Amino acid sequence: MDQNKEKGYTQYQKKVIKGFYENKDLRLIQNLGELVSDMYLITDEKKKDSGWKRIKKILADLKVHPNEVEYLTKERNLAVISKKIEEIF
Repeated sequence: MDQNKEKGYTQYQKKVIKGFYENKDLRLIQNLGELVSDMYLITDEKKKDSGWKRIKKILADLKVHPNEVEYLTKERNLAVISKKIEEIF
């Protein structure tokens, strides 16, 4: 049986799926940038804690070394994260 028919994906769908996974890093960087921008405006401590957890997860998903992730998030300084975004992008 043909592999395309087995999964049921058209050529267009396969192209879209491939593009989705090829651009994962760009989407993560964009999400990180948006999150850092939002974090400047957040005043609620619970939301800040949640935001820092998401920042750690995104950095890990971007394959930043775990020691560097810990260093970047230890002091909770958004300027340091912003510089890292510039470095990555």
